[in-house]
Amino acid sequence: MFTIDAYIPARVIFGAGRLKELGSVSLPGKKALICVTQDGLMEKLGIQKRVTDLLKENGTEYVVFDRVQPNPTQSGVMDAAALAEKENCDFVIGLGGGSSVDTAKATAIMMKNPGILWDYAQTGTGKNLPVSCAAPIVTISTTCGTGTETDPYCVITNEETKEKLDFAMDQIFPALSVIDPELMCSLPHKLTLYQGFDALFHLAECYITNEHQNHLVDLYAVDGIKMVAHNLPLAAKDGNNLEARTCMCYAADILAGYTQAMCSTTSHHIIAQTIGGQFPAIVHGESLLMIAESYYKKVKHLRPALLDELGEVCGVRRDGKDPGQGFVTALKQLMDVTGVRELYSMTDEGITEADFQTIADVTVDNTGIAFEKYEITKTDIIQILEESYR
Repeated sequence: MFTIDAYIPARVIFGAGRLKELGSVSLPGKKALICVTQDGLMEKLGIQKRVTDLLKENGTEYVVFDRVQPNPTQSGVMDAAALAEKENCDFVIGLGGGSSVDTAKATAIMMKNPGILWDYAQTGTGKNLPVSCAAPIVTISTTCGTGTETDPYCVITNEETKEKLDFAMDQIFPALSVIDPELMCSLPHKLTLYQGFDALFHLAECYITNEHQNHLVDLYAVDGIKMVAHNLPLAAKDGNNLEARTCMCYAADILAGYTQAMCSTTSHHIIAQTIGGQFPAIVHGESLLMIAESYYKKVKHLRPALLDELGEVCGVRRDGKDPGQGFVTALKQLMDVTGVRELYSMTDEGITEADFQTIADVTVDNTGIAFEKYEITKTDIIQILEESYR
């Protein structure tokens, strides 16, 4: 027998070439605040103009907030919310990758609630005030990795405290997510890999924390991991491989998003988020990869059967002499075949061994790992960082 608990209200328009439907689909408001990154990439690629032309075709007004940072911040969210209020926007669009969508989600909170964003942060130094409602959210993705298109989360950094925290609430499920794999073909090689491994870890971590309790989580995670293992090397080798891009979008934005809507990730993500909070220039997928091999070697004895099952999903046979090694081996093989290790190192990003204690302290004391299904200590975190350091 099995159980299912699920609430995933986001409407999804998925498929190659389906961005054009933005011109006719029913939208949740009359005037949109469009959140895009400060590098102007959406404008350079012509995607921003396509979106605004389609909004005009739909009879929808808009204003653009073009100051989203790679690790979105509380101050950026407050600036976006102020612009939305000034321009009388009644819904928000996240156009781009996870940073734009997370900014849009957090802005949606502040469009309907007083004070500052950290009043509503649920961990760390946040006040955990209740959120009455949020403005409607539309996502238009140009990356595939975060799953934010179909889940109730956003991740924002407080520049003052250097906390990078999850905001988790049903109010920030998107009303509509447009996922067109054709938009992913312009994603650079490095980000393709960072995003792809982020999706893999979402799926694997949710499989671990689920512990076979919610049948849908297992189904989605297994299907998604198989797709990532097969298609990420193909998408990384040829960014214009539309079939591989489509499969990666499905795995990352649909399957991983759905698993996260029903289940939590592990301390792997929390440690990586803490690194990103302390070093904002580090892309989230990069921080995950920095510690991945050492992390799973460290925890494999805590859930050996689950990690061996994940290894088998990736085609690695169970090793009876080394329980839990299956996923560690599968991860190493995928990192080898994609060559991703060449793209990052802690030293290149300015992390020193003197930073390890702070990362461990903030991970446990501020970011929060109370949800963890197994115990991981500050000493464990420091050891993971030491073994990952290069």
